[in-house]
Amino acid sequence: MKEIQQMIEQLDRLLSEYISHDRAAAGLAVGIVYNHQPIYAKGFGRKNTKTGEPVDEHTLFHMASISKTYVATAVMQLVEQGAVQLDEKVIAYLPYFQLQDERYRDITVRQLLSHTSGMPDEDEYEWDRPQYDEDALERYVRRISERELMWDPDIGKYEYSNIGFEILGDLIAKVSGVSFEQYMTERILTPLQMKTSSYFKPGADEHLLASPHIMGMNQSFGARVSDIYPYNRAHGPSSTLLTSAVESCHYAMAYLNRGVLSGSRILQESSVDEVWRDMAPADDFGYFRKIGLGWFMGQYRGFKAKAHGGSDTGFRSNLVLLPEKGIAVTIMFNTDYLGLHSVNNAILDVLLGEQVTVIPRSFTMHLAGVLASEGIEAAVHEHAACASDRASNGFVPMEMDFSFRTIAQRLLDHGERDNAVRVLELAIRLEPQSEELHFMLERLVLNS
Repeated sequence: MKEIQQMIEQLDRLLSEYISHDRAAAGLAVGIVYNHQPIYAKGFGRKNTKTGEPVDEHTLFHMASISKTYVATAVMQLVEQGAVQLDEKVIAYLPYFQLQDERYRDITVRQLLSHTSGMPDEDEYEWDRPQYDEDALERYVRRISERELMWDPDIGKYEYSNIGFEILGDLIAKVSGVSFEQYMTERILTPLQMKTSSYFKPGADEHLLASPHIMGMNQSFGARVSDIYPYNRAHGPSSTLLTSAVESCHYAMAYLNRGVLSGSRILQESSVDEVWRDMAPADDFGYFRKIGLGWFMGQYRGFKAKAHGGSDTGFRSNLVLLPEKGIAVTIMFNTDYLGLHSVNNAILDVLLGEQVTVIPRSFTMHLAGVLASEGIEAAVHEHAACASDRASNGFVPMEMDFSFRTIAQRLLDHGERDNAVRVLELAIRLEPQSEELHFMLERLVLNS
């Protein structure tokens, strides 16, 4: 108990300092399982920067692509029932599914789950034009008939596809005979005592919802409440799970316990093994090196890791499990640009017995904050004072940081052209030889 209490005290300090010192932050929530037991579920910062309402352990965050691991769980349940076969063709379950080229007929359920079908990704989620009716998912699947595969599905090549998981969600609905959201509630969320969690935003408790925040710089640099909430029932399976720090721990524990939580078994042990079986090389980053069925696999400090992340308008999230240690960490941000992995890795290090003194923050966003509040000369001076030793000043290494170009582009995307220009002018003061920065600034000025 003393060891756990020391961890909790260290985490409280680190997370409180991180959220209070980062000018760009709105709020975050953290849920932790240690030695197969929940030990930590807390919120920090604000649900909404306009109202100032605090985040707590019950605040519901949009989890974005972590939703896909739940979809994989649901498909495996149907496999256990004999209602679905992983290597059966998708058209056996959805006869109306089709694409432009005939190769779509060969796509299997397993290939969609492992992002190895050759399916392209979606680039327009219509968050600003959400659909709420039960037929939205089938309409979407019918609407993608104009798409083409990138390559033959039998190649087994990984390419991330949100489209593939919308198809799987529709498959779940058609095979089960109930809506996708109803199935997920009845067969996964309710058995795991995730009482406030939901895939259906209109049915969630509005008082628990965190508001999405995007990057802004009008009054000061940092979190600006987004006019758009990332919800559309047509993209429910890939993206729209709402859950809290407390309830995410229930889900993580079920996987750490090989498919069971408090006597409720959502998966057989063989199914857990199946979703965590390597299918193809994936993104070459830490715990995202191989893809299984809806889960990524890799390592963290020599321990096997199972993970998934998420990012949509106004939200970022990450879920990492270290099964050998009985550890799981869920991170939820209601901003879409903060350094999620630096927070996640600091927490994992604490749980693995490391002494962590600070969670590193973005140096470029820190300078943008100085620029917004004190002007360009103050930002240049701050750069000179801190740039030579980022680590000791509490900032991430340069190769892990946002670029000024990215910050400027985000501000531009959010309608803050003048602020994008200010950021580029600062960047050019710091990197006068950068042709790319000069070109970007010239293009902005010319298009004004």
